[in-house]
Amino acid sequence: MGPLRAGLLAVVVLAVLATALTWGWFTIGPNHPVYGLLVVAGTFAAGPVLGGPIERRMADTWFRVPQGERKLHRALGVAAFGRLLQRSGWNRAIADPMRSFDGTRAGLPALDRSLRGNVAAHGSCFLVHVALAVLAAATGHAPGALWILLPGVVVHFYPVILQRSIALRLQRVRDR
Repeated sequence: MGPLRAGLLAVVVLAVLATALTWGWFTIGPNHPVYGLLVVAGTFAAGPVLGGPIERRMADTWFRVPQGERKLHRALGVAAFGRLLQRSGWNRAIADPMRSFDGTRAGLPALDRSLRGNVAAHGSCFLVHVALAVLAAATGHAPGALWILLPGVVVHFYPVILQRSIALRLQRVRDR
């Protein structure tokens, strides 16, 4: 799919997502746990479509991981999250086929592109959770803010940090 077609698809997906989340806000209400599930389902479905177009518009510096970030990864238990994905079968069934990394040095550029796309997709989707949680809290829906934000932490924030952790290891290999 060409960049223009991917960009148009991303705009359509964002419009559908915005419509669904607005409908849910006014019919279900932000304090209801089902609205939090609507947000996470919508962003999870939109992520793969949004990753490429967003990644192409981001500066390379966004994807450079400073060495000091490793301490944050350890503190947040990113390795345990990665092991959970591995043991649950998620990586084998979903992540690895999407990544199409063959394990060779020649495949490193493909792995890097995949990591960048995942960071862009999950990061932008997590921003939707944050924005809606802030809106919910600002409009007096504090319980709703938690229902909106917490699933986003598991489904989008931790994958971003995990991808950055992998990217940090990849940078060390590339820099040699």
